[in-house]
Amino acid sequence: MNMSNTNKVPGKSAKVATHRALASESRQALLGVLRRRGPIDATAAGEAVALHRNTARVHLRQLESNGLVKRVLERRTTPGRPRVLYQIDPSSSSNEHRPSSNAEYRDLARLLTDQLAEDTGVREKALRAGQRWAAALEVEPLPGRALSPLEAIEAATRLLDSLGFDPEPSPVSDPDRIRLHRCPFADVARENRSVVCAVHLGMLKATFDRLDASVSVTGLDSFVTDDPLLCVVRLANKSVKRHSSDRVRKRLENP
Repeated sequence: MNMSNTNKVPGKSAKVATHRALASESRQALLGVLRRRGPIDATAAGEAVALHRNTARVHLRQLESNGLVKRVLERRTTPGRPRVLYQIDPSSSSNEHRPSSNAEYRDLARLLTDQLAEDTGVREKALRAGQRWAAALEVEPLPGRALSPLEAIEAATRLLDSLGFDPEPSPVSDPDRIRLHRCPFADVARENRSVVCAVHLGMLKATFDRLDASVSVTGLDSFVTDDPLLCVVRLANKSVKRHSSDRVRKRLENP
């Protein structure tokens, strides 16, 4: 019996199987890593999203069984056993630019959002999903020193621009926010802000943490206006926050 196509499910069932494969924060994060870093092994992929290599391998094989990822052997020029590498299956991305693809991705995002919204502790899980998303995003090489708040905001702005958020940082004289004039997930976010906006907030917080600067994200005001769309990322200097907390603590200790 020919078993070569046992993992291929025709028609609508194939879409359902793919949606189930992607209904995992870890597998979504792993796909993001593979898109940006090319063929890598399970160890490197797992490290990129804070998973043990064995756990990452299980998720990668799940993605492989649904035709989203393929295994290739490392090409070696020296003696030794070649490593097993994983990469995005080119055939799975060949239809990304079909006219219907945007609608299909919106449907998938809506399905995953609805599923997450049914869970307990939805906000915390959505924030963690955003943090893993940040780990999968490629952040430009950073200098071997602490970044100034302005440098961190500029780096984050470039990342947000590449993701399609159309960011606008506040003036240099008062860098306390980044305005977002577009949301790639606006349709789904309007239906379920508690999930989508929390994912974005988790991604933003983790991104600034990775930039290792003195500025941090304190909040995300979603849909401040809807037409034209405007969301606002609120920022604060960590030292200012720390000094404020110290003053509160001292008042409590010495009433």
